[in-house]
Amino acid sequence: AVALSPFLLKLKPELAKNAMIGGSFCSLGYLSQSVALLDVPAATVAFLGALVVIVTPVVNVLLGKDVKMGWRDAPQTWAAAILCLIGVGTLELGGGEGLGALGWGDMWAILQAIGFGTAFFFTEGMMARNPGQALPITAVQVGMTALFAGLWASLDGFGLLGSFGGDNGAWLLEEGTRAHYAIPGLFTSAFSGDDTLRTVALAAGWTGLITTAANRVGETTALGKVSSSEASVLLATEPLWAALFASLWIGDEFGPQDIVGGGLIVTACLLSSVKAETLRDIFGIEEPEEEVEEVLLDPAFAAAAVLMADTVDPSTLSSKDSDSDSFQ
Repeated sequence: AVALSPFLLKLKPELAKNAMIGGSFCSLGYLSQSVALLDVPAATVAFLGALVVIVTPVVNVLLGKDVKMGWRDAPQTWAAAILCLIGVGTLELGGGEGLGALGWGDMWAILQAIGFGTAFFFTEGMMARNPGQALPITAVQVGMTALFAGLWASLDGFGLLGSFGGDNGAWLLEEGTRAHYAIPGLFTSAFSGDDTLRTVALAAGWTGLITTAANRVGETTALGKVSSSEASVLLATEPLWAALFASLWIGDEFGPQDIVGGGLIVTACLLSSVKAETLRDIFGIEEPEEEVEEVLLDPAFAAAAVLMADTVDPSTLSSKDSDSDSFQ
């Protein structure tokens, strides 16, 4: 947020409201993702986050104008949604525990997709009309994320969230934890020889500057060139990278249901990018009928038009047309 703060003053006033709304949903995505990672493996959180590909077109239907999303209009979206739901079911219920495997962490992981998908919708709308406002819009979004994260940290630091935010609640009330966990103490303590704090400081710097600020700048710029639905499809490989790094760096292990479920979700993400015409040909779906707008005339105007048609002599019109041609 600090890195992008100079661009806040360059935001057009008329964009402030939507930028703050989009930033609030972006905050929801980041915060729910963080909570989900307390109980759910990183790869699973990433795969469930891929539901943003389904959330984005749904939000477009609910909040957009004149968006047609029927089976004949967008078969790729519905086919992707079905595949995605099967993938999530396999991922969450395929371990032999059935519904008992579901937990609050999974719900938070799904909530991140709702947050990011809705943020994409608002960002696309702003960038479509103001492609030069990428940095100011991103600055507001990152600033809103910092605001809500700071509020969350304060509530947790004073112990008002209990064990909801982790096992280190009320850390602001103790001198030792406050000196190490708060900024700038977190970064200064990283050079004191504590390997754990050094890892946390590096993670905080990386996620703050790279995966949040730089990432949002790239996504916002892209949403000025492609639709939010297309942009969400481009993120389809994110779960694969998350699974790879989770396996290499933190030792996450994957069972058959993780591989099958994750594969179905990624396939659904890619399927949503297929052209509607292609799937119509494959499944034999009829083209959607074009709606013909009915023109409603004022009864008095219609009556006057009929009266004029009855009183005008066609031969007179022909004569006038001939005279005009002769003059030319």
